[in-house]
Amino acid sequence: MEITPALVSIAWAAGAVLGFGMVAAFVRLVMGPTLADRVVAVDVLATMAVGALVIVSLITGAALLLDIALAIALVVFLGTIAMAMTIERGIFK
Repeated sequence: MEITPALVSIAWAAGAVLGFGMVAAFVRLVMGPTLADRVVAVDVLATMAVGALVIVSLITGAALLLDIALAIALVVFLGTIAMAMTIERGIFK
């Protein structure tokens, strides 16, 4: 795939949006009044990290980064489900 200046500009814009979103999610992680807020914030941070890996993979052409992003997404999904079940059972309050 040819890397055009337009693609690089779009990648920078997407990276900036992801950066602002990560900052907002980190603030929610620190200030979240409940454990559920913190779990969702960690899930959002991980999802944005996966998005950042996909953007880097698109620019560099490194297909291995897509595999890593997929693995991270699967692990985060399972962790979020496990924490949701734990919170639902009332183990953490």
